[in-house]
Amino acid sequence: MKIYFFGDIHGNEYGLETCLEHMARLKPDEVYCLGDLVGWLPFGDRTLSRMRSLGFPTVAGNHDLMAAGLFKDNPQKLDRIEATAYTAGLLSTVPGAIEFLRALPLSIERENFFVTHHSPFHLPFEEEPPTIGCFDYLTEAALEACLVEWNYFPKQIIFSGHDHVPAVYELPGGLDEPPTLADVKVYKPAADQELTVRLPLSSRYWVKAGSLAMNRDGVPMANSVLYDSEEETITLYRLPFPTDRLAGELQSHFFGPTLPTIRKYIDLLVGYGLKP
Repeated sequence: MKIYFFGDIHGNEYGLETCLEHMARLKPDEVYCLGDLVGWLPFGDRTLSRMRSLGFPTVAGNHDLMAAGLFKDNPQKLDRIEATAYTAGLLSTVPGAIEFLRALPLSIERENFFVTHHSPFHLPFEEEPPTIGCFDYLTEAALEACLVEWNYFPKQIIFSGHDHVPAVYELPGGLDEPPTLADVKVYKPAADQELTVRLPLSSRYWVKAGSLAMNRDGVPMANSVLYDSEEETITLYRLPFPTDRLAGELQSHFFGPTLPTIRKYIDLLVGYGLKP
């Protein structure tokens, strides 16, 4: 079975459409979205409407939940708070949009894999509401703190997004001692190339899919993942999308360029297009 994953769309309809075209060529058996349909870019109404029409199983991202008013952001994240406020106002004009975001699950479980926006080890306890504390980033310290739980996690593969950096983390099986960071193998794709990782059944895997919009490794590509359960492989894809068109829309938008984070992203989009 071939299963396709993508997420962290953040209003980038160009990245989303590129991903959907790629998906149509691959013809996967199942498709899952890893959350953050909206947020950051001021075009979340477009990507949310498109995703609602597609009906893919989707987990809630922190931006989705914040735009839906379910919890407050970290007060130090002023750029993100302002982007969320804009997105919430925008989506309030779209019938059913906020209700759709509020109804998204925090996780989806299948026979041998687990889907969530960030981490199964940071989800709230049953019947407790999520908070922004459920959505920190996968730093080395955070990964180290999860190792024992991950080693005993009932699913072989975790698929998530959130960190905006595509990578596959492998925790080998058969370790004599409690696992350490030195035991974890990390696979990351090159800037403009796909990467395929073979999956020994004895290991556990945590797949970070990257973003369709704003990757934190400085590569403005649309990222996606294909899990082939028959071939026992994970492939990370980096898909070029029309960065010039997105940059032009952001530059001419009345709100987006007022945020330092978005201004930096515009510069990245423009600079990347000028590279030989």
